[in-house]
Amino acid sequence: MVSFIGAGPGDPELLTIKGKKIIDSADVIILTSPVYVYHCTGSMKAWLDHYGYRWMLHRPNPDMFSKQGVCISTAAGAGTKWTNKDMADSMFFWGMGKIYRYGTAVHAINYKSISPEKMAEIEKATDKLAEKIRKNYGHVKPVLKTKTYFEVMRKLVKSGWNEVDVAYWKEHGWTEKARPWR
Repeated sequence: MVSFIGAGPGDPELLTIKGKKIIDSADVIILTSPVYVYHCTGSMKAWLDHYGYRWMLHRPNPDMFSKQGVCISTAAGAGTKWTNKDMADSMFFWGMGKIYRYGTAVHAINYKSISPEKMAEIEKATDKLAEKIRKNYGHVKPVLKTKTYFEVMRKLVKSGWNEVDVAYWKEHGWTEKARPWR
């Protein structure tokens, strides 16, 4: 099943309870944004901010550590690297187990003016990416960087910095020996 959450500026269901449930239950999360001044769009940034409470420091979804995420960006020229970084950074802070990035300069100002050669290149690259996702399905575990960051956040949470977050972490046993990837 494919679901769209916050599919466009002004979407009244930008991050509703229903949208949160869809994200939390998804096997793969795909974030897309055109390049706007070498970053993601304002609406994407707003959406990422709304979901920020799921960062490892706050109340991460334990299932996120075994999920795969994809960041896709397009530009008429340059900037896809930074746009994908904006989105991938949030995925990392959510504890995302595996993050892929695909960015391409389409050398066009709209979809209809993208060259057939460029479209074929995009299709080939995205097919290859989809195959990687299929191969990793069910086998994703967080990398050392994610586990290390989690441990740093655990120490911060244990210090009692935010009582709502501390209660959430204690409920999951993460202030002790439990970890979301076990």
